[in-house]
Amino acid sequence: MAKNALRSCRMWGLGLLTAVSLLACGGGSGGTASTPPPATSMTAVSGKALDESTGLGIAGVTVRVGSLSTTTAADGSFTLSGVTAGSRVTVVFESTAYAEGARVANVVADTTTDVQARLIPVGISTNVAVATGGSVTVPGSTASVTLPANGVQRADGSIPTGNITVRLTDINPAVDTTLMPGDFTAAAAGGGTNPIESFGAISVTLTDSAGVALNLKSGQTATIRIPVSSRSSSVPASIPLFYFNTTTGLWQQEGAATLVGSGASAYYEGTVSHFTVWNADQVYNTIIYHGCMKNAAGAVVANALVTSDGIDYTGTSSVYTDANGNFSLPIRRSSIATIVGLSAGRLTNTVRNTPSAVDITVTDCLTLGSTGAGVTMKLTWGASPSDLDSHLVTPSGEHVYFSNDGLLLAQPFANLDVDDTTSYGPEVVTLTKLMVGTYKYSVHNYSGYGDGPIAQSGARVELNIPGRSLQLITPPTSGESASTDYWNLFEFDVSATCVITVRSVGTYTANLPTIPASNTPQYCTAP
Repeated sequence: MAKNALRSCRMWGLGLLTAVSLLACGGGSGGTASTPPPATSMTAVSGKALDESTGLGIAGVTVRVGSLSTTTAADGSFTLSGVTAGSRVTVVFESTAYAEGARVANVVADTTTDVQARLIPVGISTNVAVATGGSVTVPGSTASVTLPANGVQRADGSIPTGNITVRLTDINPAVDTTLMPGDFTAAAAGGGTNPIESFGAISVTLTDSAGVALNLKSGQTATIRIPVSSRSSSVPASIPLFYFNTTTGLWQQEGAATLVGSGASAYYEGTVSHFTVWNADQVYNTIIYHGCMKNAAGAVVANALVTSDGIDYTGTSSVYTDANGNFSLPIRRSSIATIVGLSAGRLTNTVRNTPSAVDITVTDCLTLGSTGAGVTMKLTWGASPSDLDSHLVTPSGEHVYFSNDGLLLAQPFANLDVDDTTSYGPEVVTLTKLMVGTYKYSVHNYSGYGDGPIAQSGARVELNIPGRSLQLITPPTSGESASTDYWNLFEFDVSATCVITVRSVGTYTANLPTIPASNTPQYCTAP
């Protein structure tokens, strides 16, 4: 039987670990649900800077909020005190080895707000002569920048001589929207904000021989090429350009770009008058998704963050639940997005809406896992292979996967919330209650090795255990063959008091791990 015929396509019980895990209490665009009001007291921001490809912490990253700054420790962690609380605080991450990152956070008064950023290693760092200018291209990419001769200066207006260093990075938001600075919110003409969707971005920084920042002279322009990166089935022939404003945390429209080429080699080309992160974006029309959030006992959850992540468009949005646990979240009209909630470090299941040209109201609430649970596993990948599948084996012998997607509020309290068959993902498994014993998690290359190996797919799994830093797992580079379609990632043991111990496996095999005989489950109880 064909796989699609086997799939259970229930709209509810679908889910996704989205940007919520990285934004923590981050603010978002649009919506009518209540948002915690800005405050004027002093507080702190802490978190980690993580390498996007490995999930490991990055040392020596400068973290800025306004005029305040600090540097990450050896494990990528930081704490920045004295931050003024507010609903949209821009936290900027800077490093010579990584493209600039920024998160927009809701910094709550008299608390420490957690903010984590996943940073992209610089695509290419090379020297260009000031006198002649020249072009720089990221290897294996169409991302490029062409500088004019004698066209740069320092902030004080002085002109460098000799060579300057150009750092250029291709940003691929279709694979992971959290790699984009900000939250897909742009400044609107005349005030206010607009939601935007991305079709690709690049980061460009220039420094002189002493590491002093440079930019283009007044009246000078440079040509940029942005590789097309989109979850949409069609891309516009011309598109506005936006740059990220680190002061406001908003994208600012300036100029336009034209589509050149097609397929994997397509890019947008335009001219810019200064350098930062440049994004090929367009504003989109929204509808409002009206929903609600409850906990495992059925009680409403107030002041919880709810976030969307586009499936057939590359954009996000977020709002907060009101006192009754209700929320109104903007998503792109006639499009599909995944929607997930976060409260007190625990994630809900994620749902996927049905495309609609009018507002949507649902009565089945997002469900927050019980204390000690709320574990999620999110699988994403690139354009090929087209179909990777999540598989979870429970201690009581259930096998949760595309043809048996489980249940959230009854045994096994595990559910394949979102399943994707057309590249990128996400595929998400959510646990709302934990059994004592051993869980096993694997990924199956359903498309087969000939459609692309897992090791070269850009696959990654985000393991989120409440109270711990998100763990990013990438495939082994060796051991895969046409006969080893399963990537066995990890097992985790759950104690009677809900203590979770994760063991890495990291192997390729021909078959799914052994499923234990069916047995009566024992559920843990958190102290």
